[in-house]
Amino acid sequence: MGLSATSGTLYRNLDYWYICYDNETYGNTGRQQSSATPYGARTATTPLGTGATPGNPAGKKDLFEIWRAHRPPYIATVSGRHPVDLAFAPCPTGWGYDPAKTWEYARLGVECGVFPLKEAVDGEVTHTYVKRTWRPVEEYLQGQGRFRHLFEPVRQEAVIRSIQDAVDHYWASVQRSSTV
Repeated sequence: MGLSATSGTLYRNLDYWYICYDNETYGNTGRQQSSATPYGARTATTPLGTGATPGNPAGKKDLFEIWRAHRPPYIATVSGRHPVDLAFAPCPTGWGYDPAKTWEYARLGVECGVFPLKEAVDGEVTHTYVKRTWRPVEEYLQGQGRFRHLFEPVRQEAVIRSIQDAVDHYWASVQRSSTV
Protein backbone atom coordinates (compact mmCIF):
# COMPACT_ATOMS: atom_id res chain seq x y z
CA MET A 1 0.00 0.00 0.00
CA GLY A 2 1.21 3.52 -0.61
CA LEU A 3 3.50 2.79 -3.56
CA SER A 4 2.42 6.00 -5.29
CA ALA A 5 3.96 8.14 -2.52
CA THR A 6 7.14 6.05 -2.55
CA SER A 7 7.26 6.25 -6.34
CA GLY A 8 7.01 10.02 -6.18
CA THR A 9 9.88 10.36 -3.72
CA LEU A 10 12.06 8.02 -5.76
CA TYR A 11 11.21 9.90 -8.95
CA ARG A 12 12.23 13.17 -7.28
CA ASN A 13 15.46 11.56 -6.05
CA LEU A 14 14.84 12.72 -2.49
CA ASP A 15 17.53 11.79 0.04
CA TYR A 16 15.88 9.55 2.64
CA TRP A 17 15.68 6.06 4.09
CA TYR A 18 12.51 4.06 3.40
CA ILE A 19 11.97 0.75 5.13
CA CYS A 20 9.14 -1.44 3.86
CA TYR A 21 7.92 -4.06 6.33
CA ASP A 22 6.87 -6.83 3.94
CA ASN A 23 4.57 -9.32 5.66
CA GLU A 24 3.14 -10.44 2.28
CA THR A 25 -0.45 -9.32 3.03
CA TYR A 26 -2.36 -6.23 4.00
CA GLY A 27 -1.54 -7.12 7.60
CA ASN A 28 -2.85 -3.92 9.15
CA THR A 29 -6.33 -4.51 7.75
CA GLY A 30 -6.95 -8.12 8.63
CA ARG A 31 -4.50 -10.17 6.56
CA GLN A 32 -6.14 -9.55 3.18
CA GLN A 33 -4.60 -10.69 -0.09
CA SER A 34 -2.34 -8.13 -1.71
CA SER A 35 -0.10 -8.06 -4.75
CA ALA A 36 2.70 -8.98 -2.31
CA THR A 37 0.95 -12.23 -1.31
CA PRO A 38 2.77 -15.31 -2.66
CA TYR A 39 1.07 -17.88 -4.83
CA GLY A 40 -0.65 -20.57 -2.78
CA ALA A 41 -0.81 -18.60 0.50
CA ARG A 42 -4.18 -18.50 2.25
CA THR A 43 -5.36 -15.06 3.39
CA ALA A 44 -8.53 -13.73 4.98
CA THR A 45 -9.87 -12.85 1.52
CA THR A 46 -8.78 -16.08 -0.20
CA PRO A 47 -10.37 -18.70 2.05
CA LEU A 48 -10.31 -22.39 1.29
CA GLY A 49 -13.28 -23.95 -0.42
CA THR A 50 -13.94 -21.10 -2.84
CA GLY A 51 -12.70 -23.15 -5.79
CA ALA A 52 -9.75 -20.84 -6.46
CA THR A 53 -6.15 -21.44 -5.45
CA PRO A 54 -5.40 -19.33 -2.39
CA GLY A 55 -2.97 -16.48 -2.61
CA ASN A 56 -2.02 -14.31 -5.52
CA PRO A 57 -2.40 -16.33 -8.75
CA ALA A 58 0.12 -14.03 -10.44
CA GLY A 59 2.68 -14.59 -7.69
CA LYS A 60 4.23 -12.04 -5.38
CA LYS A 61 5.15 -8.74 -7.02
CA ASP A 62 8.85 -7.98 -7.15
CA LEU A 63 8.96 -4.80 -5.09
CA PHE A 64 12.74 -4.61 -5.46
CA GLU A 65 12.43 -4.39 -9.26
CA ILE A 66 9.59 -1.88 -9.02
CA TRP A 67 11.80 0.38 -6.92
CA ARG A 68 14.88 -0.30 -9.07
CA ALA A 69 12.94 0.90 -12.13
CA HIS A 70 13.03 4.36 -10.52
CA ARG A 71 16.86 4.26 -10.61
CA PRO A 72 17.60 5.14 -6.98
CA PRO A 73 21.26 5.30 -5.98
CA TYR A 74 20.81 2.40 -3.54
CA ILE A 75 18.17 -0.19 -2.63
CA ALA A 76 18.39 -3.53 -0.84
CA THR A 77 16.32 -6.40 0.46
CA VAL A 78 16.92 -7.44 4.03
CA SER A 79 15.78 -10.07 6.53
CA GLY A 80 15.59 -9.89 10.31
CA ARG A 81 17.42 -13.23 10.46
CA HIS A 82 20.36 -11.65 8.65
CA PRO A 83 20.76 -8.37 10.59
CA VAL A 84 23.55 -7.07 8.39
CA ASP A 85 20.98 -7.28 5.62
CA LEU A 86 17.98 -6.19 7.81
CA ALA A 87 12.39 -5.98 5.40
CA PHE A 88 11.54 -9.60 4.97
CA ALA A 89 9.31 -9.81 7.99
CA PRO A 90 7.62 -13.08 8.95
CA CYS A 91 4.24 -12.41 10.56
CA PRO A 92 3.18 -15.01 13.19
CA THR A 93 -0.46 -13.89 13.23
CA GLY A 94 -0.91 -13.58 9.48
CA TRP A 95 1.16 -16.60 8.55
CA GLY A 96 -0.27 -18.84 11.27
CA TYR A 97 2.71 -20.13 13.24
CA ASP A 98 4.08 -19.99 16.78
CA PRO A 99 5.84 -16.61 17.30
CA ALA A 100 8.81 -18.49 18.79
CA LYS A 101 9.56 -19.70 15.24
CA THR A 102 9.87 -16.22 13.68
CA TRP A 103 13.65 -16.44 13.31
CA GLU A 104 13.30 -19.93 11.84
CA TYR A 105 10.92 -18.74 9.12
CA ALA A 106 13.10 -15.69 8.44
CA ARG A 107 16.07 -18.07 8.01
CA LEU A 108 14.15 -20.58 5.87
CA GLY A 109 12.76 -17.83 3.61
CA VAL A 110 16.33 -16.91 2.73
CA GLU A 111 17.91 -20.40 2.77
CA CYS A 112 15.16 -21.90 0.61
CA GLY A 113 15.72 -19.10 -1.92
CA VAL A 114 12.17 -17.79 -1.53
CA PHE A 115 13.37 -14.36 -0.36
CA PRO A 116 16.54 -13.28 -2.18
CA LEU A 117 18.87 -10.93 -0.37
CA LYS A 118 20.17 -8.41 -2.87
CA GLU A 119 21.12 -4.80 -3.33
CA ALA A 120 21.42 -2.42 -6.24
CA VAL A 121 23.93 0.39 -6.38
CA ASP A 122 23.16 2.77 -9.24
CA GLY A 123 21.01 0.01 -10.78
CA GLU A 124 23.66 -2.73 -10.66
CA VAL A 125 22.23 -5.71 -8.76
CA THR A 126 24.34 -7.84 -6.45
CA HIS A 127 22.95 -10.78 -4.52
CA THR A 128 24.36 -10.61 -1.00
CA TYR A 129 23.52 -14.22 -0.11
CA VAL A 130 23.96 -16.97 -2.70
CA LYS A 131 24.22 -20.71 -2.13
CA ARG A 132 25.22 -23.55 -4.44
CA THR A 133 22.27 -25.59 -3.23
CA TRP A 134 19.08 -24.12 -1.81
CA ARG A 135 16.95 -25.96 0.70
CA PRO A 136 13.59 -27.20 -0.67
CA VAL A 137 10.80 -24.60 -0.45
CA GLU A 138 8.69 -27.26 1.24
CA GLU A 139 10.75 -26.71 4.41
CA TYR A 140 9.69 -23.06 4.37
CA LEU A 141 6.02 -23.76 3.55
CA GLN A 142 5.46 -26.50 6.14
CA GLY A 143 4.28 -25.40 9.54
CA GLN A 144 2.80 -22.11 8.35
CA GLY A 145 -0.98 -22.02 8.66
CA ARG A 146 -1.28 -20.03 5.44
CA PHE A 147 0.16 -23.01 3.52
CA ARG A 148 -1.31 -25.86 5.62
CA HIS A 149 -3.90 -26.59 2.92
CA LEU A 150 -1.04 -27.56 0.59
CA PHE A 151 -0.18 -30.49 2.86
CA GLU A 152 -3.49 -31.55 4.40
CA PRO A 153 -5.99 -33.04 4.11
CA VAL A 154 -4.56 -33.86 0.65
CA ARG A 155 -1.05 -32.92 -0.43
CA GLN A 156 -1.19 -30.41 -3.33
CA GLU A 157 1.89 -31.56 -5.28
CA ALA A 158 1.18 -29.36 -8.31
CA VAL A 159 1.05 -26.15 -6.25
CA ILE A 160 4.13 -27.08 -4.18
CA ARG A 161 6.00 -27.96 -7.39
CA SER A 162 4.91 -24.68 -9.01
CA ILE A 163 6.29 -22.69 -6.05
CA GLN A 164 9.57 -24.66 -6.15
CA ASP A 165 9.81 -24.21 -9.93
CA ALA A 166 9.39 -20.43 -9.61
CA VAL A 167 12.22 -20.27 -7.04
CA ASP A 168 14.45 -22.53 -9.18
CA HIS A 169 13.73 -20.41 -12.26
CA TYR A 170 14.64 -17.22 -10.40
CA TRP A 171 18.00 -18.56 -9.22
CA ALA A 172 18.79 -20.10 -12.64
CA SER A 173 18.24 -16.68 -14.22
CA VAL A 174 20.50 -15.09 -11.57
CA GLN A 175 23.20 -17.64 -12.34
CA ARG A 176 22.85 -17.10 -16.10
CA SER A 177 23.09 -13.32 -15.78
CA SER A 178 26.15 -13.53 -13.51
CA THR A 179 28.06 -15.71 -15.98
CA VAL A 180 27.39 -13.46 -18.97
